[in-house]
Amino acid sequence: MNSITKRRMNSARQWGNEGKLGFFPTNKSIVDMEMNLIDFSELQGSDVTLNIADLSGGEGEQLNWMYQYLQNNNIKAETYYNELAEERFNKGMINYPYFNGVNTDIFELRVANKSNRNLNKKVFSIIRDNPPYIWLNKGDRNVRAEYEFFIKNSLLDINGGIHIFELPIHQLLGINNLISIINYRYEMEIFKFPKGEFEKFKQVVVICKKRTVAQRDNAKIGEIKFNLENNNIPYLDEVQGPVFKVNYNDFKKTPPINLFRNGRVTDNTLANGLNQVLDELLSADKKDSEVVSIERGKPLIELMPGHISQILASGGYNGLMGNLLIKGGSNKVIQVIKETEDDKEITTEVEVLKPYLELTNSKGDILYRNF
Repeated sequence: MNSITKRRMNSARQWGNEGKLGFFPTNKSIVDMEMNLIDFSELQGSDVTLNIADLSGGEGEQLNWMYQYLQNNNIKAETYYNELAEERFNKGMINYPYFNGVNTDIFELRVANKSNRNLNKKVFSIIRDNPPYIWLNKGDRNVRAEYEFFIKNSLLDINGGIHIFELPIHQLLGINNLISIINYRYEMEIFKFPKGEFEKFKQVVVICKKRTVAQRDNAKIGEIKFNLENNNIPYLDEVQGPVFKVNYNDFKKTPPINLFRNGRVTDNTLANGLNQVLDELLSADKKDSEVVSIERGKPLIELMPGHISQILASGGYNGLMGNLLIKGGSNKVIQVIKETEDDKEITTEVEVLKPYLELTNSKGDILYRNF
């Protein structure tokens, strides 16, 4: 077998996604596996139009693949897309002009009926939820982004709707009461990503079906915790058949909607907030390893959790947050990808910027370090 080695620089998009701290886009094969876990037979060829959403959607690929899956199964759908970063949002809207899109912080997102613009909550048939895997500052508390994004999304799906929630496996037990909170709102099943993907990033998907009446299933909660503690969670590609079936009568109720921003968020305020982050990152890069004390400029807008997510995920935060000292930055590393094509082994070496983060409490204990 011949061997070929290629080397290339990574793109800005790869830095912004693959290089982020624990925040990786899901590939098409996994999106299809997740969708295969749902029995859509009652909707095939029907008059129902689904509202499907990804409200932290990156460049929109995963939402597009969900839409394609439904189209291939003769199911009509409208797509609703939100992304905070303007560059990624614009790219998503160029690539997928059929999206109903808005560029805002997910926590400042508003939903309304198209007919009368009244605020509405339970509007989405299927929600895709792959949040950044980081800490957020909320008032005087440090909270996990996975929890905050899940709560926000869980307010917006219909009874009987599907919520596809991706996160690191250890956070299911690490985030206090997360399993109970999910179980109270949804019927739920958990699957590891296929083995090769799981070994890299330890991600799982929680497939959820919204309960008509919220209730806690203590037996199911106990079973899930036992399976997590005993490494008894199945892999996605080993699952045979659907785990939930959606109901025509539930899905026919989804109204035509609009997405829009809270009135205090505009293109200028979003751009000013993000540009300040970029300026600080560039400034830090020029100073290299020098320790320089500078006064941060006063933000032109209040930083919402979504903005803070991006700063932390890019390694761009250095300072205090609550009672934590946060040190962030990025290192250049080589990512090796091996593929076989026409009996040739092709090795591609990609230069990527790998953000890092270190969290230290007031006692000097290092709580987290990923370098």
